[in-house]
Amino acid sequence: MFFMLICGLLAACGMLFLLAKLNIKRVLYFDVAIDIIVTMALLAMFAGTFAGMMAGVVGGAVVSVVLFLLKRVIGSERPTFDNWRLKWVAVPPR
Repeated sequence: MFFMLICGLLAACGMLFLLAKLNIKRVLYFDVAIDIIVTMALLAMFAGTFAGMMAGVVGGAVVSVVLFLLKRVIGSERPTFDNWRLKWVAVPPR
């Protein structure tokens, strides 16, 4: 039981560190898609045993909660095009 939680938390931390390297405010605009992709990836990585699937579920839940809270606290940036150039516009937290 404890092993499942630790594996899920460590996997979630790894995914969140990777997302932070990609500029977390820009990632937060696509939080729902990122959440689904990360959860499915964790479930696929840990598939095969009940303990592995629970670790994937815990990791996906942690990533989901952290992305939700970060978007509510720090806001995000959305992509826009201005004269065919990509610009990122700040979206304030709700």
